Amino acid sequence: MTFAVGDLVLLALLACFTSSRLFFSRKYPHSLPPGPKGWPLIGNAFDMPKTHSWRTFAQWGKKWGPIMSVKVLGTPFIIISNPDIADEMLGKTGSLYADRPTVQMALLTGWDRALSGARYNARFREYRKLIGKVIGTKGSMAKFYPVEDFQANMLLKRIFQNPEDPAAAIRKTAGAMVLHLTYGYKISEDRPDHFITKAEFAMEQFSDIHRTGAYLVEFFPILKYIPAWFPFTEFKRKAAECIGPCNEMADVPFAYVEEQLGKGEENNSFAADLLKDKGISSEKLTDLKWSAASFYAAGSDTTVSVVYSYLMAAILYPRVQRMAQAEVDSVVGKDRLPSFQDRDSLPYIEALVKELYRWLPIVPLAVPHRAMKDNVFQGYYIPKDSLVFVNVWHFLHDPAVYKDPSSFNPERFLGPDAEPDPIDRGLFGYGRRVCPGAHLADVSVWINIVKAVAGIEVSPAVDEKGQAKMPVPETTDGIIVRPIPFECLVKPRSEHLLHVLEEALKDGENVN
Repeated sequence: MTFAVGDLVLLALLACFTSSRLFFSRKYPHSLPPGPKGWPLIGNAFDMPKTHSWRTFAQWGKKWGPIMSVKVLGTPFIIISNPDIADEMLGKTGSLYADRPTVQMALLTGWDRALSGARYNARFREYRKLIGKVIGTKGSMAKFYPVEDFQANMLLKRIFQNPEDPAAAIRKTAGAMVLHLTYGYKISEDRPDHFITKAEFAMEQFSDIHRTGAYLVEFFPILKYIPAWFPFTEFKRKAAECIGPCNEMADVPFAYVEEQLGKGEENNSFAADLLKDKGISSEKLTDLKWSAASFYAAGSDTTVSVVYSYLMAAILYPRVQRMAQAEVDSVVGKDRLPSFQDRDSLPYIEALVKELYRWLPIVPLAVPHRAMKDNVFQGYYIPKDSLVFVNVWHFLHDPAVYKDPSSFNPERFLGPDAEPDPIDRGLFGYGRRVCPGAHLADVSVWINIVKAVAGIEVSPAVDEKGQAKMPVPETTDGIIVRPIPFECLVKPRSEHLLHVLEEALKDGENVN
């Protein structure tokens, strides 16, 4: 085997980096949580799963216990497989674990400015304050109900206009809703909207660069200083592709708001409210811009994933679709579409939404926390800079808690022996890193699901032999996941429904 000069230089640098990590590694005064034995220097680097890591972590938890650890190039990874431990560790002692790890690919692409990956510092607290001021409580979301209701009605219209691709209508609606709320922007209906196209592409890249263990630079940060023509630096080309879309995600719609306000036009959006202060510094402006971009991410991906999951569940479990439709018909009737005022009267729909959250959770492996200082937890030593992973997918698929967890059954959340609400088991994060857009996401999901139930009949697509093409209940990989693509047939539940929808859309045309 022969090596080029670049290969030899890179191998030497990696050897020096790894040796220094080993030489300067500390001796721990207490034992780390249990876990598989690793190799010298590299630890468990080769044991780390390359895809759908939450499944592998769940298997490890069965063997090594609800709090376990592995070491990757000297960095301890603490993996939590018990929600009570996660509550205590990240909630009650949350200040110790409020930080995020440095994601090298985020630094290289500019995504480190987003709230989800922000370090626990003044900028992080400013982001949360700005977002919390607008959508921090259930009550504060009420002023957005008209926009949410209108866009959920538009979901039905968009699906009926292009029934061959309901997933596209769901993506368009989620993006339209959050752009409307965040920037006061109404999308183009007769052609692909450039704001939505840019945002979707950027969010796909965001999810990809945050995949656990996907890029070598996360294990060897020194690689970011190596020229892009060296071996093993493909990540640099990927990072270069992401910089432009990342910037556009925040810059383009924010510039739209600034232009509107400059012309004296009406804009009642989140971003417009933040821009009312005329003496904004450049640093403050960056905070406003990225808090708005984070606002977008908080609502769009959750809605897309959960509504798409509903179409899948309606195909695989037609009884669920029939029961949900029967409840809506009984409570709301067929002469209007359901609204937020109906929520308390639709317990089966509420259970349906909970089961959608549980069945295919959108963030199955919560964004990792970072230990901010050395500490001892339940007798185990957790060194500073340890990464803490919470296996939310396992929490929501634990057969000791959820009967037959792979099955879709909303009734598990009804009655005196209801199973735990997924929101209480880390669905939107933990401690000081709980998603500040949780109320926005929940409102958006509920209104879109109840409209879909009321308006759409979903059935499986068929092949050339007339056989049903049933979807597989699995998700994509990444930090934010969606159901894997599938085909289905969708149609209005009745001709009368189309007339009801037309009237509802006329009533909402002037929503700002």
